[in-house]
Amino acid sequence: MNKNNIEVELRYRVKNEDRLKKWLGKNAKKLYEKKQRDEYFTPAHKNYFDEEIPYEYFRIRTTKSGDSTAYKHWYAIPGKKEHSHCDEYETDITSGSQFRKILVATGFKTLVVVDKYRQAYRYENFEITIDKVKDVGTVCEIELQGGFRDIKEARKMIKDMAGELGFSESDRDEELKLGYALLIAKKKGIWHEKK
Repeated sequence: MNKNNIEVELRYRVKNEDRLKKWLGKNAKKLYEKKQRDEYFTPAHKNYFDEEIPYEYFRIRTTKSGDSTAYKHWYAIPGKKEHSHCDEYETDITSGSQFRKILVATGFKTLVVVDKYRQAYRYENFEITIDKVKDVGTVCEIELQGGFRDIKEARKMIKDMAGELGFSESDRDEELKLGYALLIAKKKGIWHEKK
């Protein structure tokens, strides 16, 4: 959960999980390890995935240790099919299943569900996760949670951290740049990339 309501993160395909876990085990503090189910919704008056590059996401996350909900407004990088950062408004909720009933009763519809097993670590101002995502594979997500002046600096700091973890820019394939929900929507034919 981001305290300043701004999320800056990049995702990388994991090719050598043992090496990554060894680095994290030696240098970072493990925060948690759990299964997460993220259900993404859209309101009745519009479909978030009708956009050329969807920029709004509304989700319920359910886990055995507690549930949360979040709305994210992403900002596209001009001329690229990639987001630079998002405004993120996230809060814990008592019952994800009850909140889901409220959404459905008021006209919201499910777009996609992202099932993943997440291991999260803290290193300095970074939260680094290893995500095993159903229908996607193993991905490392690196989020900077403070200590930066602007988005450009934050993205550079994340890329430098990724280099320290053994990743290169080629590990950020095009499919991952817009996130898990959109990747799964594309695979299921719910969202089609506009040429």
